[in-house]
This record gives sequence, structure tokens and C-alpha cells, in this order.
Amino acid sequence: MIDNRQEYQSMFDVEQKLWWYQILHGKVLYQIKKHFKNDKQIRILDAACGTGGLLSFLRDHGYQSLTGFDYSVHAIDFSRERNLDVSFGDLKNVAAFRDEETFDVICCNDALYFLSDEEIVDAMRVFKKKLRPNGLLIINIHAFEAFSGTHDVAVGSSRRFVRADFVRYAQAAGLYIIDNTYWPFFLSLPIWMVRKWQRYQMRSGKLDTAELKSDVTYPGDFINGMLKTVTDMEGVFLPNAPFGSSLFLVLK
Repeated sequence: MIDNRQEYQSMFDVEQKLWWYQILHGKVLYQIKKHFKNDKQIRILDAACGTGGLLSFLRDHGYQSLTGFDYSVHAIDFSRERNLDVSFGDLKNVAAFRDEETFDVICCNDALYFLSDEEIVDAMRVFKKKLRPNGLLIINIHAFEAFSGTHDVAVGSSRRFVRADFVRYAQAAGLYIIDNTYWPFFLSLPIWMVRKWQRYQMRSGKLDTAELKSDVTYPGDFINGMLKTVTDMEGVFLPNAPFGSSLFLVLK
């Protein structure tokens, strides 16, 4: 995906309105408010920030000390279109990014799958060094191999994760998980069915894996609103779900 400008264009086009991004960004904002109350002066880093949707969302909610990095020149270009402070950085060498700076919150959403287990631990160790006292590391990552599909192939993902993986990573990096949930739980069955059908089509040759695009598309206002409502309800009634296509974690 790093060299595929069209994938970043697709993300940029829907990141402010697609239910999935709205839910994820809301989860991040909730954790920030939970731990830092109304302090809008905290320093926030989005590591592998993509097109800057999360940073833009946080700016809209009053946070001003926002920084991001990404490995892709396309992601950086789109982020700068949003007038965000985003520059080059590599998750495999986080220490090289503004090595003297520290942050109250570091987010790293849907990016660590590019790294090996050892590289994930190394990145998390550096995140820990860059965190200020009482700082938070917030991670979202795609979960459970049962949910793999065309999106994984399109973005270059070769694996998915479970909570136990990050328990090990956190212990090795000297961090601990203070909150976590899989999501979206209520939509797990339809997502699994769609992804299972996609895998069948790829295995049978009905889909050309060399031409696949991610499934980051806007489904229309009605369906988008319905999916967001269902997932919002899940966050209220099942804040620590046992299953879902993504895993959301908060670490200290």
C-alpha cells in the first residue's frame, strides 16, 4: 500500500465520514478525555498516521499540539493538504523521529502488521521512552485470521493478531495493557461472511489478487449511519467485547 497513491486517496476521501473511522477516532478521543480530562494542551503523536484523519479529528476537538509521521510520501502529502504537522518516519526506526521530543499520547493505528514480532517490541520500547509520565500508548490492529480478506491483500498485510500477542509484546517492552476490546462485535458475523466469500473468490481465481483494492468505500448515508449506530450501541453495552475484526488497546 505504501507506494499505492490510489489507496491513500480512497482513505482520504472517506476518513471523515465512514462509520469505521468515526468509531475508531471516537474510541481514541474517549481514552484521551478519560485520562487527561479537559487538558487540550497535551502533546499527541500519531505514528504511521496515514492521511491524517485522526489528527484532523483531534484538532477539530480542540487539541493543538499534534504531530504525525508516516513512511509513505503519499500519506504525508494528503496529511499536509489538511495543514497537519506530518513528516517522514519509519516504525522500524521510531527513535530517529524527533529523538528529543516526548508526548503525552502516542497512537499507532493499523500499521504494526508491517513489522515482525521483534520489530513490534522494539517500536513499543521506543514508544515507552517517548511517553511522558502518565502517558498513554493507543493501538488499533486488525484481529483474528478468520476476518482476513481482500483488504488484507490490498494493503499488504500478511497476518492478524489477538490480545495474547500484545500481552507478550507489552511485557517485553515494559508496558502493560490497561484497557482493551475487540470490535465491532455485533457486526462480526456479516463481516466474517463477506471476508469468507472474498477468500473463496481469491482461491478459485475469480479475483485477480494483483488487481485488488481495499474495501474502504462509503456505503451511502443510510447504511453508514446504521452501521455506526449499531457499533455505538456496542460500545455502551459491551465495552470489552470478546471478538471482532479489530483489536483496540490502551497501554501505559
